[in-house]
Amino acid sequence: MLPLVTAIVPVLRGRVFFGVPTRTPRFVLTFDDGPDPATTFALLDVLRRHGARATFFLIGERARAHPQLVARIAAEGHEIGNHTWRDEPTWRLPLAEFRENLRATQQVLRAHGPVRWFRPGSGWPTPRHLAIAEQEGLRCVLGTVVAISGSGAGTATTARWLDPLVRRGTVVVLHEGPQRSRVPDTVDGLLERTARRGLTAVGLSELA
Repeated sequence: MLPLVTAIVPVLRGRVFFGVPTRTPRFVLTFDDGPDPATTFALLDVLRRHGARATFFLIGERARAHPQLVARIAAEGHEIGNHTWRDEPTWRLPLAEFRENLRATQQVLRAHGPVRWFRPGSGWPTPRHLAIAEQEGLRCVLGTVVAISGSGAGTATTARWLDPLVRRGTVVVLHEGPQRSRVPDTVDGLLERTARRGLTAVGLSELA
């Protein structure tokens, strides 16, 4: 595990992005670990029905395997972020391997549009990993509110308890994939609830 002091220094220096100070009635929905046919199609349908936009943090090898899904994400006005090449803890990777994985993911994703944001796998990056991402032109973003139940996708009650935690500038973190079939329902319920409070979901760059 990362030493607490080492891990928290980048946070104190403002290098890790958690939320957006804003007066506009908007928040950010983000999804990790896609794209995946098991969930991405349904997620996009839910977002379109609500007129919402989101930021998808995509795994490089999965994006390469499903270019049609990445193309649809971009075509429907959503933002794409770099979630490294494989679903593995970023902080464990040797620095040279991490840089190579980050660049390989960028190469796949940039075919579909600009990529500004990076989210480390399995939590925190080390300061050295963070520095590499910054050298590659990427800003690290974690989130304000994270769904833990349902392997990060949510359950039947997740939208209800997430709703009061979502405020202006909140960054919500959810996960998708074959073991996370409830995530479209979670998003559907959350967007219904936040809309009643006058909040709109947008892409990260629209607020940041």
